[in-house]
Amino acid sequence: MANDQNGGVVRDQNGNMTVKSGAHINIETGGQMRVNGADVTSSVAGSGVAGVAAGYKIARGVGTLDGGNPTTIATGLATIVSAVASFKGSTVLGDDPNSLTVDFTGSDGNLDIYAGKNASGTDPTQIASTDSARTFCWIAIGT
Repeated sequence: MANDQNGGVVRDQNGNMTVKSGAHINIETGGQMRVNGADVTSSVAGSGVAGVAAGYKIARGVGTLDGGNPTTIATGLATIVSAVASFKGSTVLGDDPNSLTVDFTGSDGNLDIYAGKNASGTDPTQIASTDSARTFCWIAIGT
């Protein structure tokens, strides 16, 4: 590779390569990007997620409980292999709602969020929440 001192890719005397601002590296069809000898091309190409198995995608968002259990989220994924959800906010939770769980079949791309609440102020038994205003954040991994 020739040095391009006018902007682009520059290789120093030790073989280190620098891609100047505005320049890019293009890997053509059939080419590979390798890290420590391992092909990582598919994990950094397109919508792949580095560090996640090839072909997986991450979907995420913020939702609001709808007062029913579950509150269903269409993730845009075809399948889900893992998911998490947590309350969004800066205030301490009270009796309703006070817990979130997630469920998914894996095959329809929908994420079901279940909210729980205390049966009463003195009974910590969990029952379905009817809250329709609390917001939550969710992340799903799938294809």
